[in-house]
Amino acid sequence: MTIIDTKRHIEINEGFQVINLTEFAIGVDKQICNDEIIDNFIRSKQFSFDCLRDCVKAEPDKGYLRQAFDIDKININDFKKTDKKGVSKFLFDFINEPNWGNDRNEFAKLLDRYFIIHNEFGDNEFYILSKNWFDKEDERVIEPESLIYIYYFLIISLDRKSSSLTLIEWAYD
Repeated sequence: MTIIDTKRHIEINEGFQVINLTEFAIGVDKQICNDEIIDNFIRSKQFSFDCLRDCVKAEPDKGYLRQAFDIDKININDFKKTDKKGVSKFLFDFINEPNWGNDRNEFAKLLDRYFIIHNEFGDNEFYILSKNWFDKEDERVIEPESLIYIYYFLIISLDRKSSSLTLIEWAYD
């Protein structure tokens, strides 16, 4: 897999909750499977730097929170593979969890704005990874990020037909 170019980068904020979306144009060898594409991507500079929020890239030494997963320790087997409907179910299940306070309304606003983007996705394959699936002591999550984020999950969309890969990072600190 070759990353050719960043097609778009969008940050959507509601209070302390954020969606950080980065879409790449990619070149894909037909011989490589989707799982291998994603596994290669999560070890790339595009994942570890280009997908960071703008404030982190502009001031990398300022102490902003970064990604919550250790890219040297996570792998494709940590992700749940799904389709467009599976992503919708994951997000609807998440918003319907009972532990929300007033911040549920902010998440609902993010969700509404995300679904405008989500509806653009075709018959893509999706990969989801949530910090909630790991114990606090798990080496695949990074401190202090994993302790500070109230929620943190990644949704990766792969569209081989249009040669695009999109990372959607959801975080609440």
